[in-house]
Amino acid sequence: MKKKLIITAHDFGYFDSINRGIIYSLKHKNNIITELSLLANTPGSLEAAKFSRSTKISVSLNTNFTSQKPLSRGVPSLVGKDGNFLKVDTKTWDFSVIDRFNEKDVTRELDAQWDWFTENVGRKPSAILSKKNEYGDPKILMPVVSKAKKEGVPIRVPVWMWKENYGAQSYVEQEGVKSTQNIFLGLKEWKGKFGYDLIEDIDQLIADIKTKEGVSELLVFPGFVDKELMDKSTLNWQRGQFLQVLDNNEVISKIKDNFELISFRDL
Repeated sequence: MKKKLIITAHDFGYFDSINRGIIYSLKHKNNIITELSLLANTPGSLEAAKFSRSTKISVSLNTNFTSQKPLSRGVPSLVGKDGNFLKVDTKTWDFSVIDRFNEKDVTRELDAQWDWFTENVGRKPSAILSKKNEYGDPKILMPVVSKAKKEGVPIRVPVWMWKENYGAQSYVEQEGVKSTQNIFLGLKEWKGKFGYDLIEDIDQLIADIKTKEGVSELLVFPGFVDKELMDKSTLNWQRGQFLQVLDNNEVISKIKDNFELISFRDL
């Protein structure tokens, strides 16, 4: 039997250029995206939610606790003096600001993002995901698992630094919450330490997914590049690479031939 694979378009709602790139990808004749990961507190969130309301594709809540402003009030442990979320550094993987988080504040903000989603999309999320895999940290993971359990939705496997996080994964299983088992990054990280170039590394990616048990998720990052994206996101010009992948019939055929493409609502 073919391995099951979810292909998630990440950061839907971040900026207009990313929204346009994702919508372009969904309408492309070679579309392989099966899941949208929608942010609730970013500049393009409302437009992304409007599109999500009009489509049948599976859409999950992309929780975000370290970028932009919170949707809730009274979460002092999550924000700095400017009212924005405390920032993390994904280049060095310095997430030490999470040590300051209060679990009650995380729960309050998670509820606010969930409510925003249901109000603006018109249905509940297919799953709870994470912008930077922040819920590999227990201060975020525990509220997320509690919410997922209450609402009856799955979550993304709680990895850390893009690597297995066995203690967190065991906790999710013990709580009876469904999740994926593996995650793969469909983009070569700037230092080349992780991730896959979906054209040059496609055969290796396919082979690596096939060695894993359970359902895997492949994150892709469609987007058109403009000045706002270059100025405000460390992941910018790389987002245009996925649009090139869509025009590569050989790569698309290999993915479709080797995997059963599903979404989070199929878990």
